[in-house]
Amino acid sequence: MQGPSHSLGSGEGDLQTMQRLEGILASAMDAIITVNEAQVVVVFNPAAERMFGLPAAEALGQPISRFIPERHHGAHGAHIRRFLETGDTNRQMGSLGAVSGVRAGGEEFPIEASISQVQVGGERLATVILRDITERRAAEVALIESRRRMEAIVDSAMDALITIDEQQSIIVFNPAAERMFGVSAAEAIGTSIERFIPERFRAGHRQHILNFKEAGTTNRRMGALGAVSALRADGEEFPVEASISQVRFGRAKLGTVILRDITERRATEEARNLLAREVDHRAKNALAVVEAVVSLTRAESKEAFVDAVRGRISALGRAHSLLAQNSWQGGDIARIVAEETSSHGREGQIVVAGPSLTLQARAVQPLGLLLHELATNAVKYGALSAAGGQVEVSWSVRDDGVLALEWIETGGPDVAPPQSAGFGTTLMKQVVTRQLGGTLDLQWPRGGLRLVATLPPQAHRPDRMNPATQAAGPLSPALETGSRRGRLLVVEDEALIAMAVANDLSRLGWDIIGPAATVEEARALLERGGLPDAAVLDVNLGGELVYPLAEWLRAQKVPFVFCSGYEQLEGGAAYEQWPRLRKPVDVQLLDSELLRMGKAA
Repeated sequence: MQGPSHSLGSGEGDLQTMQRLEGILASAMDAIITVNEAQVVVVFNPAAERMFGLPAAEALGQPISRFIPERHHGAHGAHIRRFLETGDTNRQMGSLGAVSGVRAGGEEFPIEASISQVQVGGERLATVILRDITERRAAEVALIESRRRMEAIVDSAMDALITIDEQQSIIVFNPAAERMFGVSAAEAIGTSIERFIPERFRAGHRQHILNFKEAGTTNRRMGALGAVSALRADGEEFPVEASISQVRFGRAKLGTVILRDITERRATEEARNLLAREVDHRAKNALAVVEAVVSLTRAESKEAFVDAVRGRISALGRAHSLLAQNSWQGGDIARIVAEETSSHGREGQIVVAGPSLTLQARAVQPLGLLLHELATNAVKYGALSAAGGQVEVSWSVRDDGVLALEWIETGGPDVAPPQSAGFGTTLMKQVVTRQLGGTLDLQWPRGGLRLVATLPPQAHRPDRMNPATQAAGPLSPALETGSRRGRLLVVEDEALIAMAVANDLSRLGWDIIGPAATVEEARALLERGGLPDAAVLDVNLGGELVYPLAEWLRAQKVPFVFCSGYEQLEGGAAYEQWPRLRKPVDVQLLDSELLRMGKAA
């Protein structure tokens, strides 16, 4: 190893002292360069050789500026000159801080430098101690980049990230958290995280965080909070999915909560669950209606029975398809009329007129059945059975919102009012008056039937909807007629189901009150006729729940049985243990349940 090329002794010390000094310079890990007043190198130790890639023999006698980037020559030279001109005969230290150096190959690199002054005889010398901080600077840059990446990740995260200290004060509040809670990070940082938790949950949240903090782990530990509630700055409460992690810095523990707003997901799940329940309910209700059609239809022969049942079920199917196409939001009345009349009569026999109008969903199937019965009867006995017969179908909306539907037959055989109401006539009256809450006027002038049905404003929608451009079963076994069982209130809004249940239970020995289609109608019947011995209650009566009536019956100690297409009672947790039969209803089972309830009462 080459020693220094300048003697610091100059006769002032003995040889041993000189050797020690030279050994120190030679073994130093930092580069040591000494320059004279002309800023020429007079000492260049081995560490300087390694740092700059130049042997001392080539460096000695060279200006110090050789090892400094050209852009810094002026400032560096002036600094050393001022330092040497202080006139201080003692050693004086000055920090140059982090500066740049240039290796022999031209590579620029960062160094940390300090400068000291010494006077030897009449000559002032400046010694610069240099440390290559390339690796440290690279590490610092890497740390800064890492920090920037982490900040970018936190800032760009779609989920809210909130970090809290041991006092649950917020120290990190990312942009997603700002958007979620409607408050800026500047306002949130330093405040308690409890401000974003509904008050009723704060005690439980505080205890959860405390338990999590005291877990005693030094590594990160994840904890799932699951679906909880959060509070926006404006006071709105909303559902979030949360998880919490913990990290230790020295003796301090920090917790980070990751939050995801699940308002839309929760709404979607609720909508999906509601849809599943509605599909289940409608399917069972449809089966119950079909069962009612089969059980109520009467005919002179098996063939006539099959034709009648097939026609009515087809009418139900067409209405169901129309509702499904319109997402159960209703149906265009013109399309319903066309589908139920187009296959009947000869060309030109049926004339249709009326404004564009959308029926509410609950009115589509009943009106389809009404038109089917009218068209079928017209083909068999009315105007469509004669070559010159004609049917006019029209509808209009009156000033009070009432929908009036007219069916006028002309040119057919003479007709007379029926001596007794058959199933078709009864069905028409039931669907119009009970199920839809309207009125029905039937007249039999010469040449054909005249029908006027009025439906309340609730049966149709004010907006318009553009219309989208079968099997029979065997006769139901006869029910055995039993002894008189008592007075039975039947509450069911679906006309066919109500007729079938009432008919079958009547044959079993029950005296039927109703059927009633609404809670109000049921109460009116009971006010006139007194308390029943039992009741059969549909749960959902066209959107109205039957529970107020059930509560009244329970207070009067009248036993009752729920009949519903829902797997679970809709909004009736207090009645979950009450007897319930699912549609389509087994009448024998219903009768047994009613008798059991009567005995228990």
